[in-house]
Amino acid sequence: MNVQTPDTKVINSELKALLDGAIRKLPEKYRIVFVMREIENMNVSETQECLSISEVNVKVRLNRAKAMLRESLAGYYRREDIMHFHLSRCNGIVEMVMNQIELM
Repeated sequence: MNVQTPDTKVINSELKALLDGAIRKLPEKYRIVFVMREIENMNVSETQECLSISEVNVKVRLNRAKAMLRESLAGYYRREDIMHFHLSRCNGIVEMVMNQIELM
């Protein structure tokens, strides 16, 4: 069981609002791919089929969406406050954050 303190609930609520806002501001073609892949957990083939675009295009749009989100959210934190992790762990970190958001 994941018990949250009042402080944690407020922080998570603020984080959710920031992420929601940043996702909504993405250009539509990037937002759709990001939502399908990261929120709906669709794989590349499913996303490609639904949107009638190439698998390479799905991957490019997802990477660009993530880069735009990083840039959009960069003003809300100090670089030294962020945990550093290798790029290979990025998807795991994103998945963990998205799971926490879904629990709210």
